[in-house]
Amino acid sequence: MHKEKQVKAQFTKSARVISDYANDLYFEQPRDGLIKQELITYENLEHGVKKTTVERIFTTNGDYNDHTTISILPNNI
Repeated sequence: MHKEKQVKAQFTKSARVISDYANDLYFEQPRDGLIKQELITYENLEHGVKKTTVERIFTTNGDYNDHTTISILPNNI
C-alpha cells in the first residue's frame, strides 16, 4: 500500500518575471538582503575551454546591474 505525503511549503522569494531579457530567466529580482548572484558556464571549444561568468549585483535602492565576462582557457598550456 502506497501512502501519499502531504507537504507544506512557504515561499519567501520573489516571483520570477516574464521578460525578453535573458538574464531575468535565471536571476531573481531585487529583494531585501540579496547582494549578488552569479552563474558560471564552461564550454568545450576546438581551441580551449570558454568560461562565461554572468553576475547580477543588487543595489541598495532596489535596482541591479548585470555583468558578463568571457575568457578562453587554451588547451596548449
